[in-house]
Amino acid sequence: MIWHTQLKDGLNRGRVDSIAGCCGPVGKSVSLLNKQSALILVLALLAAAVLIGHQTVPPMDRDEARFAQASKQMLASGDYVTVRFQEELRAKKPAGIYWMQSLSAGLLGADDIAAYRLPSLLAFLAAIWGTYHLASHLYRQPRALLAAAVLGTSLLAFAESHLAKTDTVLMALCLAQQMALMRIYLAVQLGRAPPERSWLWFWVCMGAAIMIKGPIAPLLGFTTIAALCLWDRSYRWLEQLHFVRGFLVLSALTLPWAILVTLATDGAFLDIAVRGDFLAKVKAGQESHGAPIGTYIVLLGLLIWPGCILLPRAVAQMPTLLAHAQSRFLIAWIIPFWLLIELIPTKLPHYPLPVFPALAVLLVCAVEVPLPGNLGGGKLSHKIQRYIALAGEYLMLAVVGVLAAVVLWAAITLGGHTGGRAFSFAMICLFLLAVVLWQGILWHQGGGIRPIAIILLVGALFNFSLISGLLPALSRMHVSTAIDRAINSLNINPAAIAAAGFHEPSMVFLRGSDVLLLNGSEAALFLAEAPGGLAIVENRQREAFLEMVGRLGVELLPPYQISGFNVSKGNDVLIFLYRSVSE
Repeated sequence: MIWHTQLKDGLNRGRVDSIAGCCGPVGKSVSLLNKQSALILVLALLAAAVLIGHQTVPPMDRDEARFAQASKQMLASGDYVTVRFQEELRAKKPAGIYWMQSLSAGLLGADDIAAYRLPSLLAFLAAIWGTYHLASHLYRQPRALLAAAVLGTSLLAFAESHLAKTDTVLMALCLAQQMALMRIYLAVQLGRAPPERSWLWFWVCMGAAIMIKGPIAPLLGFTTIAALCLWDRSYRWLEQLHFVRGFLVLSALTLPWAILVTLATDGAFLDIAVRGDFLAKVKAGQESHGAPIGTYIVLLGLLIWPGCILLPRAVAQMPTLLAHAQSRFLIAWIIPFWLLIELIPTKLPHYPLPVFPALAVLLVCAVEVPLPGNLGGGKLSHKIQRYIALAGEYLMLAVVGVLAAVVLWAAITLGGHTGGRAFSFAMICLFLLAVVLWQGILWHQGGGIRPIAIILLVGALFNFSLISGLLPALSRMHVSTAIDRAINSLNINPAAIAAAGFHEPSMVFLRGSDVLLLNGSEAALFLAEAPGGLAIVENRQREAFLEMVGRLGVELLPPYQISGFNVSKGNDVLIFLYRSVSE
């Protein structure tokens, strides 16, 4: 492999040395790829796709509904210091994401889940834009555009942009933080003064990220710094980070809210956030989310699909990548943080997102790289390299089969009364998967940018069909939505609502924070004491509910029955809506 390294014309404007391409020039490409307007087109298409999903996908349990409901309550109460879900102190995350969602909901409407999802979309688009400019330090424009497309079409990032959570916002802020750090590092490597205020940008982005999701951004920044210092055996460049001034900036951004919330909750908020959330995740798998070391490596092909097809050849370029300061920085960004999240017992799919921009940029180096090794008459080591590379690429192509199986299973198992629509979208998804597989085989055989560009485009269409089409059609998994629709279709206007057994946050978001979360016996007492009330009783609480109803002598109307699948708990549920005759 031949890497062409050159100084770009923009060097005098503060840009760093650029790895222009690998395995020769970029080659012939569609003229559109050579124009920055192509990036605007990519952003516009992805924005339109995600906005459609914002409208079609119901509130999802559990994290999204908790975030959205807490933001709704913050907006309604005017208390922008403490975060609550109903009456419970929600100390899982700092207040930053709730401020963003409350602002969005205040502008667009507090009752629509799509309003709370807008910050995730804006952060997603910002991360794609940032990835393009990050990649422009290494590649010519067509490859930089492909790097942005790899991130924008990755299944995990695309899915997270549909949810009212912290993760795409965190990814965008981590990207901005790391780009500032990269500018400082590369400038010192070239013997130049770092761009003015890069150090300030680093600390400001870190402070903003802390207000979104606590210590994740500092962990990412300092693991990157440690890896680079160990590799270069040099620490003098750290002077350019101005740590004393940086910590003052960090304190100015984070301490005011920390002090206010500590005073407002007598220290309970930060105590729960640190001991009850962060340390609990570090010590053991929290909320049944434990998984062994290596889980993220196993899942990587799915998480970054369809760009995962580039992964085996990109990994094979590791020795060459380490020879260049730009790509070495990206590797220091990825590997230490990845090892850290692998070692933490709690595993959630979105944990690797802060390194996805760097990963997307490095993957693009493999677009026109031939398969490593040689099967014909060479050294044994060359044959082994080729067999490993072939196995890796076939494994990445096999991700298509995994996705096809998941799509079919979901449509058949979770379709419910919208099963016909779910099956139709499943067929569309399968067709798109077949196209990706076809183009993947073509790329495997001949390389080139064109098949990869088609794979990314079709992969984006698959993600759109999956999330905006198939997911909303899986009616059995949207139990809270079914309950809400049943209440509306029955023309029930309950004075109050109690739920026994089924306590999912999405139901609270849809029906309001006054929903009482009780057990079966308590729900019966509620119905006896609340004329015009509605009891939502899950089947496992039904016996206790009916027993108490009998004791109290409450006469019930025939119940309305709803069946579904509780994704949060992974089990089938049977729900009954009860009202008293006195109503």
